[in-house]
Amino acid sequence: MKNRKELKQLIQKVLDNDEAACQKILNLYKGRIFSYVYRMVRNYHDAEDITFDTFIKCFKALATFDTSKPFTTWLFTIAHNLTMDHFRKNKHEYEYLDERHASSDNLVQKYDRKKKMEQIDEALLQLPPVDRELVILFHKEEYSYKEISEILDMPITTIKTRLHRARNRLRVLVHEKPTKT
Repeated sequence: MKNRKELKQLIQKVLDNDEAACQKILNLYKGRIFSYVYRMVRNYHDAEDITFDTFIKCFKALATFDTSKPFTTWLFTIAHNLTMDHFRKNKHEYEYLDERHASSDNLVQKYDRKKKMEQIDEALLQLPPVDRELVILFHKEEYSYKEISEILDMPITTIKTRLHRARNRLRVLVHEKPTKT
């Protein structure tokens, strides 16, 4: 949303059972939520279900949302909790899938970038689940330490420490693997 006032008005419309307002919130945020969840669970249908459940829970609890706080942080917290429930229920490990975009027209650069992304994906799978999630939230979703702290219910100092260690471990893992050509 462009500003908090518009968001507050939209939330009020949802609370007044305005279906168009519900659809607008869904359209604004479902892509990011789905992308985040999909990168965690690596299963399209599970990601769809968790995304759908996130918005159901969001709309049911919207009356309790504190409009002085960021809506996306609250929404991602719901998605995070439902994803963790999914893992506990299914005893899955976290998975990570990064969208691989190569912007260069140079085929060699595209190939090298693709290989590097594959190495990073493989290295991420070797990180503990919480560290993988921190990397995703910080680097892919671009959340601040404070926002991640709220989403994961974890102290900022712990997040900084774990993220630092995760980056160092990724660096080692990526550089240990020889490049396949």
